[in-house]
Amino acid sequence: MTWKQLGVLFALSAIWGASFLFIKISVHDIAPMTLVAARLLLAFLVLFIVMRVQRLSLPRDARSWWGFSVLGVAGLILPFWLITWGEQYIPSSLAAIIIATTPLLNVLLTIFVMRAERLALARMLGLVLGFAGVVVAVGENLQLGNSTLGRFAILGAALCYAATSLYARATFRGMPALTLSTGQMLTGAALAIPAALLIDPLPTAWPSPLALAALLALAVVCTAFAYILFYWLLEAVGSARSSLVTYLVPGFALLYGALLLDEPFTIRIALGLLLIVAGILVASGQLSLGARILRARGQVP
Repeated sequence: MTWKQLGVLFALSAIWGASFLFIKISVHDIAPMTLVAARLLLAFLVLFIVMRVQRLSLPRDARSWWGFSVLGVAGLILPFWLITWGEQYIPSSLAAIIIATTPLLNVLLTIFVMRAERLALARMLGLVLGFAGVVVAVGENLQLGNSTLGRFAILGAALCYAATSLYARATFRGMPALTLSTGQMLTGAALAIPAALLIDPLPTAWPSPLALAALLALAVVCTAFAYILFYWLLEAVGSARSSLVTYLVPGFALLYGALLLDEPFTIRIALGLLLIVAGILVASGQLSLGARILRARGQVP
């Protein structure tokens, strides 16, 4: 990786880590589905402008729009709503740690649902390590109530991300990533707006300026701009190196939560995060990736 690529990697991790902070702030004044609908609409508008500047256009065939609808619901509305609802009851940093299990769930679905790979010993060990980390980080003070339900809601969001990544890979081969993202944002916004009107009560007062600023940052910076950065990084260094962002996001979320929201940072949470990251590295076969990057000619020494 060059210094520029490494800088984008850390910038993207910092931005996505901040999304959990902005959700925590804005959901105090904005109902969860309303927040999701506004986030998707604003992000779509930004991505559509960028797409048109690059002279790309949305497809017109029914198959593509059916796929966009599937991704809009299962890959955007549902996980965004689960995360937003869950963060009403658990710390934002804990939500980020649970979401970090997405690559583990991806491996699990690839083996047992898609049956595209076999369960090798290394993958089994990685899955055991990763989910042990979830138990360590999440299992403290588990009681029947909103706090426990909030943790399972975030885990459900991670499962949505894992499943829809496999679906998108199989359904949209060859489509520019920016077009795919814009299409699913459009269908997500179009479906989330009526859902918000049906599910959430009508607001009786305007959200605070802080909540509105957090919503704007969440939609424009953490959703639209972050997608643009991610696709640039994906094209520049490939999917394997781009996936390193998964390991860095929870660390930034923990930092933001501790410094700005006074959220607890315990040894239990740190150990759980380390086990999850170790499990991802083992299960995905990327233990030697960092060493290969640093040894590459002309790269960071």
